[in-house]
Amino acid sequence: MMKSWINILKGTILSVLVFFSVSFLFVLYRISPITSGDTYHLEIGFPFIYYKQFQLQGNPFLNSSWHVTYLLIDCLITWVIVCGLYLLAKKKN
Repeated sequence: MMKSWINILKGTILSVLVFFSVSFLFVLYRISPITSGDTYHLEIGFPFIYYKQFQLQGNPFLNSSWHVTYLLIDCLITWVIVCGLYLLAKKKN
């Protein structure tokens, strides 16, 4: 019984690391430098976009918005996939 909880905890830690890695890679892919005359926008999230940062034309300030529901859904999807694969791999051993 205790061993299964430890495996779920390890899978959860692994899913957190995978979620952070995917989010970081998505930011690196989507980031663009601010240039004069162009508007700036950044979107983070896979498969759902949970954070947006954008600049309106002629406005020097950045606007941002969070969609916490999409963040939680992305976390849950990552947890289910990574924990499922981790527990499946542990079960085969």
